[in-house]
Amino acid sequence: MVLLDLHGKLAAGDAVIKQTIDLLVASGVRRIVLNFADVPYMDSVGLNAIVRAHLTLGRVGGGLALVGVPKHLAHILSVTRLTTVFEVFDSEAVAIERLRRNPSSQVPS
Repeated sequence: MVLLDLHGKLAAGDAVIKQTIDLLVASGVRRIVLNFADVPYMDSVGLNAIVRAHLTLGRVGGGLALVGVPKHLAHILSVTRLTTVFEVFDSEAVAIERLRRNPSSQVPS
């Protein structure tokens, strides 16, 4: 399991998340927690990057959890209905425990 602390804007021209996730999955990582506490802005490209991360991990039986999601980013997830796709947690500890118990990328019903 890997915890990635994201920093700065997630916007067009930034392929770091995609490259990092691809490298981690290629090296055998199956569970990733993304910490958004230090992300002031995310556009559609940033949103696409986390959707791709979710899909990539799902294909290998892994899981993705989001923590520290600021209100403005939570609103974007809600408006785009991605709250039905991603699990969002208030703390890293809870996200890590959830992925340890059930690494599946699916949000429980």
